[in-house]
Amino acid sequence: MKLPSYPLITVDPFFSIWSKSDLLYESNTVLWCGIEKRLKGTLSVDNNLYRFMGKGVEPHTIPQTSVDVTPYITAYTFKNDLLTFTVKFWTPLLLDDLYDLSLPCSFIEYELAFNDDEEHNVDISLYMNEDFCYNQKKKAIAKEIVSTSAGNAAKMGCRKQKPLHKSGDVTSADWGCFYLFGGAVSTDSFGIHTAHKATVKGSAAFTDIAAYDDIYSIEYMGTKYRALWTERHKSIEEAIAYCSENRNILFNRLLEQNKLILSGTEDFDESYRAILTAAARQVLAAHKLFRNCKGELLYLSKECNSNGCINTVDVTYPAIPMFLLYRPELVKAMLTGIFEFSRNAAWKHDFAPHDIGQYPIANGQVYGIYRLYNHKKKSVYKMKKDVINPNCHMPIEECGNMLITSYVYYLVTKDKSQLEENFDLLKKWANYLILCSVVLENQLCTDDFAGHSEKNVNLAIKSIMGIACFSEIAKLTGNADNSLKIAKQYADELTRLSKTENGWLAFSIGNEKSWSLKYNLVWDRLLAFNLFDKSIYKAEIEKYHTVINKYGTPLDYRKDFTKTDWMLWASCLDDTAATTNAFSECILNYLSDTKDKNCFTDWYDTVKAAECGFNHRSVQAGLWMPVLKKKLLSNENKELK
Repeated sequence: MKLPSYPLITVDPFFSIWSKSDLLYESNTVLWCGIEKRLKGTLSVDNNLYRFMGKGVEPHTIPQTSVDVTPYITAYTFKNDLLTFTVKFWTPLLLDDLYDLSLPCSFIEYELAFNDDEEHNVDISLYMNEDFCYNQKKKAIAKEIVSTSAGNAAKMGCRKQKPLHKSGDVTSADWGCFYLFGGAVSTDSFGIHTAHKATVKGSAAFTDIAAYDDIYSIEYMGTKYRALWTERHKSIEEAIAYCSENRNILFNRLLEQNKLILSGTEDFDESYRAILTAAARQVLAAHKLFRNCKGELLYLSKECNSNGCINTVDVTYPAIPMFLLYRPELVKAMLTGIFEFSRNAAWKHDFAPHDIGQYPIANGQVYGIYRLYNHKKKSVYKMKKDVINPNCHMPIEECGNMLITSYVYYLVTKDKSQLEENFDLLKKWANYLILCSVVLENQLCTDDFAGHSEKNVNLAIKSIMGIACFSEIAKLTGNADNSLKIAKQYADELTRLSKTENGWLAFSIGNEKSWSLKYNLVWDRLLAFNLFDKSIYKAEIEKYHTVINKYGTPLDYRKDFTKTDWMLWASCLDDTAATTNAFSECILNYLSDTKDKNCFTDWYDTVKAAECGFNHRSVQAGLWMPVLKKKLLSNENKELK
């Protein structure tokens, strides 16, 4: 599988390191957003020096013959007449243990296999540059050797530490400390260094661990919090030792998750499994997990490469399929912060907020904030006046997202505690949707990059699905309600106003020639509301195939760009796997053909294979919607409804 960029270290938004070239030694490694964070690797065999990672003065390389990517492992193979050398990158992003999922440690492993029966003097060295410690502008760095119960580690960080002193999108942290563990560790003018020196006959294997202690991970409603892993491990040195001592256990569990994350895809083509493989690690590395002072888990996403918002509701909504399948508790942890901020006096609206800050500062919504107000110096959650530009709200979008996500979380888990605790908010948001009816005013939806739109049919469908979900929430919490009847009336009215002569629903009411991906309609099918006639599903799918380009079906009739998550959601209107397979092949073609060398984008041109913006975003977890569809509609899970 050819990718525009390859995942190496994938921990969190400040420690997600990628290679932008097909050959590991052709370019310097970078943070997901392109800022250089240089890892350099060299191999010496009998005093012959080769460079296998990053740029450098060393002129010689062993030819790279392959790069193999699975959901959680990237392995490079180098070969010449003398030996085969393999470098493997993996991070224990283990969904079966949230403490392990939260670990800030990543493995770089090496395997040597010589073709002869002779002894060879070997030196494998890994260098981590000082630029890991700051955001492009060089700062004074302190370095030292520290001890762990498993051996020594090299450590470096800025001399002046100011944890969480800034937020941003395309940026890196300039606080916390980075570590290398494995072999003989040292410091030098480049940064920190590990070396494995040995005499090898036949084959041998060696392991390094790279780690990042950010000291504090998130500021949430005015309080600084450390990541969840610190509840289990008292220090980063203890966490590194744990990883070293439990390497085999962690790796074997990761191999099981490698299989699990692709389970349920048997009915689909290899292209579908390939795009899930390309997405898995960037999804998890776009989050941070911690526990607030109430003991509640919060799993906060960074809206990477779009504005850097933290815990964005319309980023959570498309991401839920993967998490509902493999760790639904994390969906609840995504909703908790939004519910809490919605009760804050600073939020003065009858609809749900868009976000709770800009990563890693979660002190209240910053999307659409007035320029005259500097959220980095003042906390939104303490404000007495509204500082959000009303033109930048997404009222229908976020109300629908919160209602649908809250209900589907219950459906999968049977945990209704969050519904009961927040019924008043959910009711308020449902009433807001009911008042808006189906002919919607000019406003933004999650596809805000396409601009405002009025009478948006897909957004009206989301509103109707939100109202229908609230009807189920009301029943579950013992509250009488007639919202399902209203949802049905609205669905009938929307169909009457927007159905075209060929049977699909228009992009906007009154524009018969228009069309769009109706990704929100998937819930009518999956939740068995049956508010829309099934003939509409069929007509929509047929339309998507008539307007498909080499790299996918556009988001709507106005532009050639598309969204990967919404294509896969819309494909679920098909009774068969055909549309999912077709869309997956288009996306895989994009990954292979694009000239852009960034992480897996969710927004690109379907004709030119050109990235429009956005990469490393957690919305790619939405690619698992066909698997979630299979689970929710399967015979063994009919009791979910």
